[in-house]
Amino acid sequence: MYLALKHLHLTFVALSLILFVLRGIWLFMNSSMLGKKWVKILPHIVSTLLLVSGIVLAVHLQLSPGSQPWLLAKIIALVAYIGLGVAAFKAANPVNRKAFWLIALLVFAYMVSVAITKNPLVFFD
Repeated sequence: MYLALKHLHLTFVALSLILFVLRGIWLFMNSSMLGKKWVKILPHIVSTLLLVSGIVLAVHLQLSPGSQPWLLAKIIALVAYIGLGVAAFKAANPVNRKAFWLIALLVFAYMVSVAITKNPLVFFD
């Protein structure tokens, strides 16, 4: 059961990253693809399934953010990633869009690194 949950979660991680990068490329190219209904809806579906699969995995492993600092760090980083992603797609200034998008990708990399190492200070050790 654990491996199935883990692989499901990792699939949604990959899909989330692919969609975020692709939408960012379309944003910087001023592509009409960003106006497509499926492009607006699919990332929210994938993000929801990613979050649900993460919660189910944590419950299955009996992990609590209060007792696992790395899990708490991932949750805080997730909130930052979402905020930066929203800012990237809503910013009026193209320079700000790119900056928010790139910082969001760095936060995503941090989350993945924390998940792999189980160390919230992975970038700082």
